[in-house]
Amino acid sequence: MIDVMFQKSGDNTLVRIEKRKLLFAKVSGGHLLWCDIEGLKFSVVGILKEFPDLKDKTNEEILKIGKQRFKDHIKSLNSEEEIKEYIIKDLMQHGFDPIFTQRKGHRIKKWQ
Repeated sequence: MIDVMFQKSGDNTLVRIEKRKLLFAKVSGGHLLWCDIEGLKFSVVGILKEFPDLKDKTNEEILKIGKQRFKDHIKSLNSEEEIKEYIIKDLMQHGFDPIFTQRKGHRIKKWQ
């Protein structure tokens, strides 16, 4: 299990990678509010930027297909470490700054 903490506009988001399962948490009032990929808000514009072949679909179809392609890509990666690197790279493109990473049972590594 690997945790990665991100910050964007003063808000903290935690991503937990367990094998090929991703969980996302917002820090709110000292509590973590967890969700899986289905609980995330995706941008139709962002999905179309990544997958221009979806431009003729409805917004609902674009969101559904975009989430499925994201899930399929995560499943195609070989290790938690590869998933971590992909998530960091992807979220940095959307303005999220990594703060730290931590593998279960190890010390926190601050992002440099």
